[in-house]
Amino acid sequence: MISYDDVLNSSGMPAFLQERRQRYFDKARAFCRGQFPGRFGAASDAEGLAHVKTAYGIGKSFGLRSERDHLKLLIATVHWGLGLASDPRLALRMVRAGWLEPDLSARHHVKPSQLLRAVDDWHAQVRPEGRAWADAAAQTAPINASGLSGSDALYMADEIWPVGVRQMPARAWGPYGAALDADRQRWALDGGALVLHALLGLRLGYRYLFEPTLSDFAAAWQTDDSKAQRFDALLQAALAMPPLLQDMTCHRT
Repeated sequence: MISYDDVLNSSGMPAFLQERRQRYFDKARAFCRGQFPGRFGAASDAEGLAHVKTAYGIGKSFGLRSERDHLKLLIATVHWGLGLASDPRLALRMVRAGWLEPDLSARHHVKPSQLLRAVDDWHAQVRPEGRAWADAAAQTAPINASGLSGSDALYMADEIWPVGVRQMPARAWGPYGAALDADRQRWALDGGALVLHALLGLRLGYRYLFEPTLSDFAAAWQTDDSKAQRFDALLQAALAMPPLLQDMTCHRT
């Protein structure tokens, strides 16, 4: 236990801050498991800790200081992914919520409550926990078109899950399609795999493959199996994904 005299000594301050930070990480991980059992219930301690640590860094970059505000930010990162501040589909929402400047540069000393309202609005529009998303994911299985661009994949995604695609503002389609193009080349995606990748990005955040608590999706792409086997593994992970919330009521912080 660190004594008050240790804190007064400058050499003791880093240890004190580290202990306090670790207590917050433990609290945040327990908070996520309680609020989002579908995502965090099956996640390992290391995966949960990696998520809350990254979210904590994001919060610090936006000027958050209190534990309560950091916990509020966790809600948004679970729904939108840890890349929410650079996600092209969310840029306008982040600006309206006061987290980004109109030129998409970061603001400081932001209000987490405004971000949560934006998350709630998105949730009401998209309803990502419903059957519509799972049905759309399943419809990617017979898609065998080759040579699709990111924009092509986005338009095909719009045909099978329009409520999810059309929540993006029109100016986000180009940047999101470009992000899909980069991923298409990076992972050699084509046909249904590219469309499913687009859907998963819309549902979980466009960098979902780097989310610590979504390791099943990353594992599907990191195998040495054939493209067909990798797609099957990705689709199974998508269809097996449980809802985030137990009772569909959001955000008790």
